[in-house]
Amino acid sequence: MSEGKTTAKERYDARTAVHVSLKLNKGTDADILTALDGKAKQTEIKRLIRQGIKFEKSQK
Repeated sequence: MSEGKTTAKERYDARTAVHVSLKLNKGTDADILTALDGKAKQTEIKRLIRQGIKFEKSQK
């Protein structure tokens, strides 16, 4: 691939995706890391966020 050319996936991601980074501490966030162990981390984090959103909506 020559410089300056982008793939279809790169163009799609540029239009539709947002990259979010999360830094966890092995000591203070050990409980979170243990809960994520062996699971698809991105999927599990999104599931938990959606669960929190649903809970917050039910509290209103």
